[in-house]
Amino acid sequence: MIEINLLPGAKKRGGKGGGFKLPDLKSLAASVKDPWLIACVVGWLLVAGAIGLFYLPRKAKIRGLEPQLAAAHREATRLEAVLRTKGEAEAKRDSLLAQINVIRNIDRERYIWPHIMDAVTQALPPYTWLDGMTNQASAGDSTTGGVGFQLTGKSADIQAVTRFVRNLEESAFLQNATAVSTAVVREQQHDVFTFVINVAYQQPDTMILTMQPLAASLVQGYRSGAVRR
Repeated sequence: MIEINLLPGAKKRGGKGGGFKLPDLKSLAASVKDPWLIACVVGWLLVAGAIGLFYLPRKAKIRGLEPQLAAAHREATRLEAVLRTKGEAEAKRDSLLAQINVIRNIDRERYIWPHIMDAVTQALPPYTWLDGMTNQASAGDSTTGGVGFQLTGKSADIQAVTRFVRNLEESAFLQNATAVSTAVVREQQHDVFTFVINVAYQQPDTMILTMQPLAASLVQGYRSGAVRR
């Protein structure tokens, strides 16, 4: 049987069995005449290419960095706990140092008057005695600690008063020994010299002091016969 194609350009149909045919992209592109549609399609193709070129590799790289980020978070948590513990320890240390400084100040000041009494006793010349010791504030010198006192007494020799002032000044615990006044009085048919001396306490050089525990000093004093039960 002879068939005549009355439609120019039309292709002859195949046999009875229908097969799958790809779309004719060339003819489809030729049929599209709108430039905006073409630009939109090209833009979407560029976006898809950019996503495939930049986003996917970066996403894979970020996924590979997630274990490192988790490890960094764990390390930060650990360091935060360490810093918190360190801050608590430093706070306790500062509190203990403050308490120790208070105790040191108290311990340093509680022996001032025993040192003063011992220094005055050692400086007292023969035939000289004290009638009184009056506490008075000493200002103007930080080494005195604000501790000063006034001595009143009598002596059988005026030279002994001068020697007493000199001995007080030579003591490591005393300074600024000054004779305020001297006078002659009659007692029991004898002339005696009265005196008034102002003295200030000073903190001695630590190089000349020997510190030892109180228990050791008590044992040493007992063995030397200075302490009796």
